Amino acid sequence: MEATMLKRICVFLLATASFPAASAIYQCESNGQKVFSDQPCGNDAKSVEVNPVTIGGRLDSGTDVDLGRSGQTKPERRAKSNEDCPYINSTDLRRYIIKKTLVKGMKPADVRKAWGTPSSISTGRTTQWAYHFDDYSSRYVYFRNGCVTNWNGYFPQD
Repeated sequence: MEATMLKRICVFLLATASFPAASAIYQCESNGQKVFSDQPCGNDAKSVEVNPVTIGGRLDSGTDVDLGRSGQTKPERRAKSNEDCPYINSTDLRRYIIKKTLVKGMKPADVRKAWGTPSSISTGRTTQWAYHFDDYSSRYVYFRNGCVTNWNGYFPQD
């Protein structure tokens, strides 16, 4: 009976020993930008230690969660922030970037991650980023105070 219990303990220890390796995060550089992955993403991959984040926290600027009330974000803390752009949940922001989708309030760094480097930039009261493609299509992104306010595109008919 002791041998069976010992086997169960060994199996449990082996099974749980693999969990930390599965949750590793790696940081690499790709096209001049930091990239994070759950697998080594290149020759320059560095393992990143991540401290646990409370649900609802922001990985981009630290947590802004009220731990006293159901884990909801405090609106007054967001309103007093020095950021001009509206808050976009970091999980949603990652999804938008992966899908190459823009939303109002994105910052220029977010647009670069989603669409890449613009072909040209015009500045004035608003800033316009232009993307021109070989098929003569174009996309334009408009910023005010460092936040996306609008975007559109021109797609020639075949």
